[in-house]
Amino acid sequence: MQEQLIKKEGRYVLDLRGFICPYPQIYTVKALQNVEGGAIIDVLIDNPASCNTVPSIVTRNGHSVLENVKEGNYWRITIKKKE
Repeated sequence: MQEQLIKKEGRYVLDLRGFICPYPQIYTVKALQNVEGGAIIDVLIDNPASCNTVPSIVTRNGHSVLENVKEGNYWRITIKKKE
C-alpha cells in the first residue's frame, strides 16, 4: 500500500485510507512539504484516531484545517498550506 498525492481540479487529494497511525500524520506532513504555498489538500482517512492527530499536527505546523467531515466510511480533512 502506498500513499498517493494527486492533483485534481486545482487541488490535491491525498488518499490515506487503509493506513493506521502514525502514517496518516507522517504522509500528510510530507505532502505539505511537496506542494506550493496556499495549496489545498483533501486528506482521505479511515482511521478514527487520525481525525484528531492529523488536524493537530497540521495546525501545529502553521497550516489551516478548513474542514474535517465524515463521508460514509471515511473522513475528508481539508487543509490549506500556509503561504
